[in-house]
Amino acid sequence: MYDFWEALIGRISTTAGGLVKSQWAGVKNFQNQLFTLVSLLVFAYSLHLVKRHFLNFSWRKMLLITGIILNLLDATLALCTTYDVVRNQYFYLGETILDEIPAAANFVVGTFIIVEMADKGNEGLTYGLFTTVSNLGTPFSRAIGNQIFGLFQPNLSDSENYKLDTLEFRHTVARSFLLSYAFSFASFLLLVLLPYQKQEAQRRKREWSRHPIFGYITCGLVLFAFIYAMTVNFMTMIPETACLELVGGSGC
Repeated sequence: MYDFWEALIGRISTTAGGLVKSQWAGVKNFQNQLFTLVSLLVFAYSLHLVKRHFLNFSWRKMLLITGIILNLLDATLALCTTYDVVRNQYFYLGETILDEIPAAANFVVGTFIIVEMADKGNEGLTYGLFTTVSNLGTPFSRAIGNQIFGLFQPNLSDSENYKLDTLEFRHTVARSFLLSYAFSFASFLLLVLLPYQKQEAQRRKREWSRHPIFGYITCGLVLFAFIYAMTVNFMTMIPETACLELVGGSGC
């Protein structure tokens, strides 16, 4: 449940991000790809640091600390760009690198949980279930994000608003970023569902009750999320339906 709800709530992000990046920060494709490559190196090094220094560190604290630091730094970059304090592609692309630090922590913790929860002989099934549930939260959150941020006016998806660059629109973009961070901070409340370390994971596995209804609820939730996310995201790609308010459009 933590994997799904954390991905769903914590990854609801403003639809303004892409246009802020291209229109206001002026990020070019080459620099974007270069920083993406650097971010992968940072991700690999972060995995090494976790393995070397934080194997026995509380999983909850690890995700909480990295998440808070990332959001604060990300907010600084986004708001400085929004209000034209600093509009530089290299400054803004720092976010791409910073994102990999909590991503590495999440990856390691998620892998540890799978290792502790899997029984002998069903390791592949357990890994597939956990990763599917976690990955499904992302398109679901994107679909919900499109609907939420489609209500903001002036329209966050209209490139003309970024060219006009009015103070009113800057405030709208800033509010959308702040709402994104609010969702991210809200997802930290779900950390109580996460074992604090492998000993706690093993204890839960031994002592917590088991019932087929838990499996039915999980499968039903995953199926609903899959259908909903696929429907809304496909509708945003079809011109005839992309304008619908249901998917974050301005109305047909």
